[in-house]
Amino acid sequence: MGALRAAARWAADNTEAGVLDLGTLTAAGVLPDAVEVTADDGLDYVVADLVGDPYWHAPAATVAPDLYYLVGFDTRQHGVVRLYCVLPERGVVGIDIGTTDPGSGALRPVGWWASTKLIALLNPEASESLDALRVPEAEDPHCNAVYDATSWA
Repeated sequence: MGALRAAARWAADNTEAGVLDLGTLTAAGVLPDAVEVTADDGLDYVVADLVGDPYWHAPAATVAPDLYYLVGFDTRQHGVVRLYCVLPERGVVGIDIGTTDPGSGALRPVGWWASTKLIALLNPEASESLDALRVPEAEDPHCNAVYDATSWA
């Protein structure tokens, strides 16, 4: 995703570029020889996973409409994103999750599946899971409550 963003920026700034191919973008220094995952990519993976791939799911801002709808997100600090989700009976809540592994600091792999972790956390049969992560002193004008799940999964 980061490589695609860089290529799009370069193409927009270089209108004389003509037909673009991998060789052109690499020679211009837009794309490195080896593409690596960036922090922006980690955020893209998490958000795309939570809203659902339209190829597999109808575009509905969720993969689990009975549990949550993603209505926004905000990067808080390196490796942490606050997800703003509408939950039944709780309204809008902020759930902080890590886009990096809390132990190593490495970016989460593409197959980390944030939606699977969030669905497990929001399981109505075990509502105490989410309640145990509440940050009572947190103030956020965009939500009713904040939960810290950065180390949860």
